[in-house]
Parts: sequence; C-alpha cells; structure tokens
Amino acid sequence: MASSPKIDGLLGLLTIRLNDDSFLKWSYQLGSVLQGHDLFGHFNCSSISPSKYTIVGEEGATSELTAAYKDWIHTDKAILILLIASLSDEALEYVIGKD
Repeated sequence: MASSPKIDGLLGLLTIRLNDDSFLKWSYQLGSVLQGHDLFGHFNCSSISPSKYTIVGEEGATSELTAAYKDWIHTDKAILILLIASLSDEALEYVIGKD
C-alpha cells in the first residue's frame, strides 16, 4: 500500500528522536509537524473515523468498507508509522516490549 500523500516527506521534518532526555523537544516538534499538516487530530484522537460500512437503502449496513473509512485508516496508520520511526530504540522497547 502506498503511503498517504499527507504523510510523504514528513519523516524528514522530524529531526529529534524520543529518548530519555528529549521528550519536550520531541513532543513539540512532532506536534508542530502534525498541526502544520492538519493531522494532529489523528494523534490526539480528536479526529473521528467516518462510518466504517456502506449503508445501502433499506438493506442497512453491508460488509463493504466505505472509501472515506479506508482513507481515514490509511492516514491513521501512516501517522503511527511516522510516530514509531521517531522513537529511539530504547523508547521503542516501551511500545513493543523487550525481546
């Protein structure tokens, strides 16, 4: 799957990786980049996903995913990838656990 056009190139804007000593700088930079590209709502959960399934007349909901939902999930996961890429190895261990 191709990355979201909104996300392409954002990793290059993040010059600070999260570690024990960098939280304030990392948080400020990440928040600024996401706000500057109108993506912060995905990060702080204020962006609500659109309807997941297509509604077809009187039949109601189907198992078909809406295009808007697919796009929203695509952007949401791309931001997760961006977030993970901005973590130091030590910080990443807190997210995925130690071996």
